[in-house]
Amino acid sequence: MSTNVGAVVQAPTKARTGKFKKSLKRYPLVYLGALIIVIMALLAILAPWISPHSPIATFNNALSEQGIPVGPSREFLLGADGNGRDVLSRVLWGGRISLLIGLLSMIINLVVGTVLGLIAGVFGGWVDALVMRITDTVLAFPFLLFALALVAILGSSLWNILLTIGILGWGVMARVVRGQVLQVRELEYVQAARALGATEWRIMFRIVLPNVFGPVIVLSTLQVGANILAAAGLSYLGMGIQPPTPDWGGMIQDGLTTYTYAPWEMYSAGIALVITVVGFNMLGDGLRDILDPQSATRQ
Repeated sequence: MSTNVGAVVQAPTKARTGKFKKSLKRYPLVYLGALIIVIMALLAILAPWISPHSPIATFNNALSEQGIPVGPSREFLLGADGNGRDVLSRVLWGGRISLLIGLLSMIINLVVGTVLGLIAGVFGGWVDALVMRITDTVLAFPFLLFALALVAILGSSLWNILLTIGILGWGVMARVVRGQVLQVRELEYVQAARALGATEWRIMFRIVLPNVFGPVIVLSTLQVGANILAAAGLSYLGMGIQPPTPDWGGMIQDGLTTYTYAPWEMYSAGIALVITVVGFNMLGDGLRDILDPQSATRQ
């Protein structure tokens, strides 16, 4: 029986994979987004080796006699901040924090949302109603206010921020997965697997999940950018990563105090944040166009 069920799964999955590889060449947006992400990730990973200074070290020559931070120079390529720290080093190290929070919190979103969406879509009935009411409750709260309250309770450490964004951001994922499951579970190969005696749990993880993973991949990619913005927003409001640890949101907030005469800290962190989020959004949009059947038909 397991061999027959496996054959039922392989046909649509292989066809979709081949279609994806063929369509990938038509969408340069995917390559550009992926290139941006790879570059930003490499800069973050290599920060300990390529940053010219320690991100938390202060330098007397980085401030003038009036306490004004120096601008871009050979020693401080992106200038210094109001505390005499190298902005370039802080931007590079801040990327490590932002990408770590974005990726790991997305994994929490992905696991929780996918499992709950699968359970709701496959089993239906009161199970579906219960899961969707919980999802509605989570989505009903303003995300930023809920995150601020939760961080205030748990504390503003890295892992608490990561956990907060992870457990508050799975609602959309659960809804998308459930909607896809409701479509897929009525298709012929799913009905055939059920007729062959496959259990609902086997159908859910071995048959339905591989065939709804396209939208999940797209949403996960977009979710990384959203989570990075959420972490930056918490830091900007003073509830995120605490000084002197470098963080893009915190750097933007610090840069407001020196904006009129030393805007390079705010601009550097803001540009790095925008480029990273745009890279993930471009990749997600490109993948969506590839995996969208209507888009593929128009091509």
